[in-house]
Formats: sequence, C-alpha cells, structure tokens
Amino acid sequence: MTGTRHRFRVEVATLVALLASVLLASATVQGVAQESATCTLEPISLPLFDATPAAVIVGTPAATTDRPEPTEEEMTAAAEELIACTNETSQAARYAIFTERLLALQFASDAPAYQPAFERMIATGETPDPGSNELVRISAIEPLEDGRVAVTLHISTPEGDFADRLVLAWDPEQGAWLIDGVASLRGEGTPAG
Repeated sequence: MTGTRHRFRVEVATLVALLASVLLASATVQGVAQESATCTLEPISLPLFDATPAAVIVGTPAATTDRPEPTEEEMTAAAEELIACTNETSQAARYAIFTERLLALQFASDAPAYQPAFERMIATGETPDPGSNELVRISAIEPLEDGRVAVTLHISTPEGDFADRLVLAWDPEQGAWLIDGVASLRGEGTPAG
C-alpha cells in the first residue's frame, strides 16, 4: 500500500511539474502585462470523467471540427486563459487546463497513477500557492490535420526562460482551447543566473 501511495505521489508530482513548468504564470504577453486575465474554465468535477473509465476516455478521439480559427490573437487568448487557471489556488481549477483525454492518460497508461487518490486530492481542496511565472509571448502556431493546434509558449520563470511546445484541442463544452499534448518542455531554456 505504501509503495502504491508513493508511486501515485511521484506520478501526480510529475503531472503537477508538467503543469507548473508549462503554464504556472502570470499573464504577460509580448512584454505587456495582462492584469485582467482570470480563469473562466469550469473546474474539473467529481467523479472524474463522470465515472466513465479512463480507458474509454483515452480511446475516444477528440472532436475539434467546430473550432475557432487558430489565429495569433485566438492562441494568445487561449494561453492567457490557461495561465490564469494555473495561477488559481484550487487544484480543480489548475487541472481544468487539460483535456479529459490527456488527464485520463495518467490513469490508463502502462504504469497508471492511482485515480482514487487523485480524486481525493481534488475533493480535499488542497490549495498550493499561486504561480508567479510570466508568459512572454507565443510563437510557431501550427494547425494540425486532426484539428488540434501546436503552439510554443515562451515563459519566464524564477528558474530561467523556457519555450514549451504544447498541443491544444478545442473543447466545445468549455468553449476553450485546452492542453491535449506536450511536444516538448523547457526547450531553448536559459538558466537563471
């Protein structure tokens, strides 16, 4: 039991590290502060995936046909939304930035995280400190054949500057672009001096 708890903590810590390294930021785009950015995504709710097994969610392709045009303005607004949510103290709001499919992958992989423990973490409302990193700009917007969009977020953090390449998918229920994949993390990083 202790081994299972430890593995879950390590796997959730990895997902949280992904979240933190990707988007734990205050919204600043191209050097201009966006003080009014707020999280408007609906926090994830319990039971997770409305009690649908994670394997079913993973096996269901994301439908991104009726989505907004992925212009620079649209993708910048999406990045601002994601960052605003990761700055929330609520874990349920922080994890709302991921598509159900990407989140379900954590529980349906070859070495799955323990879903009941994750749900317990969400239910208890653990509140980490808000983030303090900054989005500098976005670049390399690339619409993909399946309707998703790859985009690079240039982020300034206390540890240095990074360029994280994400794959976003349109979620019609949220009316927002959510993270559906990670192409690369911390690319072109410059360590803090």
